[in-house]
Amino acid sequence: MIVGVDEAGRGPVIGPLVVASLGIPESQINILEELGVNDSKALSPSKRLEIRNKILTYKNWKYSIVEFSAEQIDRAMEHDTLNSIEVRLFAKAINDIGSEHISKLILDACDVNQERFGRNVYARIKPTSEKLELISEHKADSKHLIVGAASILAKVHRDLEIERIKQECGFQIGSGYPSDPKTKDAIPSMISGDLPHINLRWSWATVERAWKEAGKGKLPLRPRISQNARGQSSLDSWYRQL
Repeated sequence: MIVGVDEAGRGPVIGPLVVASLGIPESQINILEELGVNDSKALSPSKRLEIRNKILTYKNWKYSIVEFSAEQIDRAMEHDTLNSIEVRLFAKAINDIGSEHISKLILDACDVNQERFGRNVYARIKPTSEKLELISEHKADSKHLIVGAASILAKVHRDLEIERIKQECGFQIGSGYPSDPKTKDAIPSMISGDLPHINLRWSWATVERAWKEAGKGKLPLRPRISQNARGQSSLDSWYRQL
């Protein structure tokens, strides 16, 4: 089985970071080309959704989607780096589909040192075949169809979550990236309460700056008891287990 892993939402100030893995028989890699797979950033939202839906119809293909909320990111960032967080999430997405069946693993590296990222992820996955071929590259989603397909799964999942947050807020929030004008316009409304909105990344400088500019003083830490833990008794213990 050849497996690709990629993420969506590393930089945004709103919404989750999503990591997706996809594993398929190497003999079926041509199907991805037939489906029109490409780097998700090069495809329209409608095309991404169309391809994602087709990918999910193949019963012998394995995939995992790991969503790490804005709240979880903030809690983890209190004692970890974003690169280390991604290493854990990549490893979880791989382990979820069964690392022992992988013959070739391709990662879209987020670390400036792509080889180090690959080593760190490999160190966290469960025992694999000794013949496993590991490739860890920058921009792997534009070089390898399997990683492009994983990027589509991650991006569509995040897009759907951003749409859910928009509906919950009742106003436009844009893509969630700090440079997006709609996102910039949404930030003041999302910090208007006693605490920033739960789907904001409080640890981002964008939120801290907006909070201070609103005359609210020092940005608070996330509450230790969450109402948005999604069934987890403790976000911190869940993260440590990754």
